[in-house]
Amino acid sequence: MKKVLLILALALTTNMTFAQDTPTATTFAGSADMYYKYDFSDQQGNGLTSFTNSHNSYELGMASIEATHKMGKASVFVDLGFGQRAAEFTYNDGATSFMIKQLTFTYDVSSSFKIVAGSFGTHIGYELVDAVDNKNYSMSYAFTNGPFFNTGVKAIYTSGKFSFMAGVSNPTDFKRAIEAESTQKTFIGQIGYVADSGSAYLNVTSGSMNPISTTNATQIDVVASKKINDKFSLGFNGTYRMLTDDVDSKLDANWYSLVGYASYAPKANLSLAYRLEYFNRDKVLTETPDGISILANTLSLNYKVGNLTIIPEVRLDSASENQFKDSDGLDSKSNAYILLGTTYSF
Repeated sequence: MKKVLLILALALTTNMTFAQDTPTATTFAGSADMYYKYDFSDQQGNGLTSFTNSHNSYELGMASIEATHKMGKASVFVDLGFGQRAAEFTYNDGATSFMIKQLTFTYDVSSSFKIVAGSFGTHIGYELVDAVDNKNYSMSYAFTNGPFFNTGVKAIYTSGKFSFMAGVSNPTDFKRAIEAESTQKTFIGQIGYVADSGSAYLNVTSGSMNPISTTNATQIDVVASKKINDKFSLGFNGTYRMLTDDVDSKLDANWYSLVGYASYAPKANLSLAYRLEYFNRDKVLTETPDGISILANTLSLNYKVGNLTIIPEVRLDSASENQFKDSDGLDSKSNAYILLGTTYSF
């Protein structure tokens, strides 16, 4: 780890010196987060969503270091993650807490058209892996069930308020085809519209669900946001994933999620964020007779002190079938906890 940090420091220092002598631009950024969670079931690992499955423990989330270097029409973006959150995000890369979250190379063909190659975060969904980018600290079921990232190439064209993206990548959430045990490809696409007070995106991804190469996944996703006024804003994410098997049609299945977001900011440094999610998973995926549905309520307060954000949060999940444990370790249809998250950006 010391060698990795030394190499990174030398690389960044070299870029800074180089930027002073040539017409280039280098920028750096980063973030970090941690949290404490108390689960009223008094059980470890009782949650079903990403990154917050501890109980009565102070947990380090992730430290991210980002660097962008641009020279003429070409640029590179490096996003490194350190910590448990990074390990869960890039779970197919092996059990390590140091990960390359994103590494992209961009060529601006023109002011409206560019080509991006490398490993980049998914275009699917409303929430992002870095805690500092979300108003709720805990994650939705829509995020947890993926996808997380793609490794490949994509083309992006922008015309006024509209944008169009199309690309091809390795199997979803794999950086290397050898780890996916397949060279089959995943196709991704997006149509976006961005206005002064809101935005809307139609997203799609389709490809093999490796390493079980006989299963194919197609996901259609809608993301929208609307600023009502200076204090109140709304968001929505609707996503539907279909799984089809080339060999056995009895294994065909699906899941979908509908997520609503509301944010109210009475002051510049204080806001209240509410997330309501309905998640439904097919019986083939859950191995229950009628599948399962979950209604999740999350209420978070965001208090900012400079670049520091303190996030007290309370969450209640209710399922149609037993999915959790109660304080006696018995099966339960509900789960509740309180959480205190902290994020910092730099």
